[in-house]
Amino acid sequence: MKKVVTGLGLLLAVAPAAYAQQDSGLYMGGRIGPSFLEDSCVSDTDCGDQELGAGIITGYDFNDWFALEGTYDYLGRFDTEFDTFGKASGDLTALTLAPKLSYHVKPDTALYGKVGGAMWNFNSNAGDRDDVSLMGAIGVDHQATDKLNLRLEYQHINDMDDGYFSSVDNNLFTVGMTYHFGRTASEPMTEAMVEEPVMAEPEPVQEPEPVAEPQSIVLSEAGETEMFGFDKATLSEQAVASLQPLVDRLLKHEEATATIVGHTDSQGPAAYNQTLSEERAQVVADVFLDAGIAAERLTVMGKGESAPTASNETADGRAKNRRVEVTSPEFVYVDVN
Repeated sequence: MKKVVTGLGLLLAVAPAAYAQQDSGLYMGGRIGPSFLEDSCVSDTDCGDQELGAGIITGYDFNDWFALEGTYDYLGRFDTEFDTFGKASGDLTALTLAPKLSYHVKPDTALYGKVGGAMWNFNSNAGDRDDVSLMGAIGVDHQATDKLNLRLEYQHINDMDDGYFSSVDNNLFTVGMTYHFGRTASEPMTEAMVEEPVMAEPEPVQEPEPVAEPQSIVLSEAGETEMFGFDKATLSEQAVASLQPLVDRLLKHEEATATIVGHTDSQGPAAYNQTLSEERAQVVADVFLDAGIAAERLTVMGKGESAPTASNETADGRAKNRRVEVTSPEFVYVDVN
């Protein structure tokens, strides 16, 4: 008996586990193992209560957990002894029918149980005896291939008693194999069946958009270029020429804009200085307007004496404060080249 259990255990261990039991359909198979007949003698006489049994299995899987299963088993040739008929020797067979309920512990391996009826027959030299008794079984079912299952089962037929047999029980331990007609064989994948992975089209790398760096010009009386005369708001020719790079920038790129801010020193009334700074900023703006640049692209303002860059206590500092700052900020443009 230990050899039987060990043998099936090895089969379950080495069988491939790549199958999932998803049964639906007819199956048939066979089983074999030791059969024990308990209480077959009224005395302590050895009646030969252990024999080799074998059987045929037929069933139908409705799904992967419920089936209806029947078996026809030859349970062995036994010697019996009872008070009524004395000694007898004969062949014991049984026809069983029961629902089979399975619980999958792994996709390919299930524990199952059966409870149903057994119609048994004892054909002996004392006559033919038969009756129906309760049958129960538990087992392990393992899917070894696409079509074949291996199983290990213990079956018990309880209280076989018809007036000849007297409360006799049969225990059957078997290893078995079933062939499942309802399962579709899964074909091994070949290179032709393996689809090439679909590579996603790489997204086009967008070229960075051209960006014009900010540019600025400061027209200051502290520089070498003469800008405004003292207390005047007219530009010298040199100052107009120094503005040409920014004028060209705005003429070339319609996205470009410019901010023109006039400043003064602190000499004189603050209100006067404010007006003077606005006038000087506008004079510079007129250079851009005269070149054909739209007024909405220019921001023109005066800050008077409110934003000095140097001390108004010295002549050099006051000269630095008398200035017009022209700034064209960064912008993105379309490169047509």
